[in-house]
Amino acid sequence: MCASITRRLEEKLATETRSRLTVDGEDLVVSMDDLAVVADAMGARPNALSLIPQGSGDKDAPAAAEFRAMAPGTQARLAIALGILRAPAKIAHWHHTIADATVCRAVLAWSPSAPNMVVAIGGTAEPRRVTFWTQASLTASIRKVLAADGVLRDDEIGCKLTTPAVVVFLAVIDQTRAVHLHSMLTHTAPLAHFCQQEIMDRLQDAASEDYRWPLLFVEKLIPGQLVNSLNEVEVAAALQELVQANLLEIAAGGKAPRFELSNTGNVIADGLLHDVSKVALGVTDMQGEGQFGRDILLLVRSTFHLFMFAMAGQSGAVAALDSDELAAALFLALRPPESPAPAESAPVAEDSKASPAAPQKEWYVTRNGQSEGPYDESSLRSILATMPPETLVWSEGMPEWVAAKKLGLIVVQGPAGCPHCGAVAVPGNRFCGTCGGSIL
Repeated sequence: MCASITRRLEEKLATETRSRLTVDGEDLVVSMDDLAVVADAMGARPNALSLIPQGSGDKDAPAAAEFRAMAPGTQARLAIALGILRAPAKIAHWHHTIADATVCRAVLAWSPSAPNMVVAIGGTAEPRRVTFWTQASLTASIRKVLAADGVLRDDEIGCKLTTPAVVVFLAVIDQTRAVHLHSMLTHTAPLAHFCQQEIMDRLQDAASEDYRWPLLFVEKLIPGQLVNSLNEVEVAAALQELVQANLLEIAAGGKAPRFELSNTGNVIADGLLHDVSKVALGVTDMQGEGQFGRDILLLVRSTFHLFMFAMAGQSGAVAALDSDELAAALFLALRPPESPAPAESAPVAEDSKASPAAPQKEWYVTRNGQSEGPYDESSLRSILATMPPETLVWSEGMPEWVAAKKLGLIVVQGPAGCPHCGAVAVPGNRFCGTCGGSIL
């Protein structure tokens, strides 16, 4: 008994004397409780997106004392990070897994007051790790997880859907995976057909904790109870939408409607059946007047493809991405929030002050799998002059990246014509094949 009491006293003493804030390189290892104590001590006020809970308010707590004793540079950096975590303008839950061996989870925070810094709290068990990123380093890390610099098959796969249809399609893929596993265990051929009730069962099971299944992996980031609250009418409508999008087909025969994957749907399902890695991002940002925007992005790397499942409000999409399209998607997901607009000043008489020049529109462009910019329009046109017409560009206010040729930023030249008879000239020929005149 004496030995037991002694051991407990030693454990209590070790707990009381251990460091509350451990600096590990550029990271900080700390419990959430101690993080809250320090945030309270420095007077950081929470907002609706706060990632740090309210602390004890004890400014003399050990963690607060350790914070005050830190080197000035470390203390200043941590103070900025705590301010961002306590009152972020944008947050993102970031989950990723490689080869289904393990799952890594972190939550990211942005503030317009520090546009070049992204602060992350990693892990789900105590203590947590606070890390520091930039948009560029975060993008590079996600691209590495997805092996985005490797070979990607250039298949034109993409369709816009409603969010329920994207969720139901993920349930169809999970159903396909379940049938495949059953066929392996029973040494039988997998059944290609499925009915609506089987998809309903997959949706009801989506809250289970198993990151190896795409729907279960991303379900943790979807707001509310959307996945398992879809009713029969909504699921039936989503299945019909998937048929119209050429991802599913209605199977022949039988009284009750049954479905099967189309050729395109099979390509996607087969890719997810043999996925190499997955990344899920659940982004929430403040949009004024107590409103929040929520976007979900699931990226799955298969042997030959990189598939995207996107959901924003009631709008969604499923697509196969190339390297530049991935850069465009990550740019929109990871860009820092805008600074709040300045308050309007009192009107000034027209003759007392010259009208300010309209602000230049800033453009971004994708090149070699990276987003570049901002550029003004003149510089953008000069850059695009040497690039393909399908190069993706984006500017503030655009809902998505668009090919430069669709905006008239690149003039697509048609085939050269003969100056004498107007006939289309054959590329490389010096003379017209119709009238024989010189076309040089």
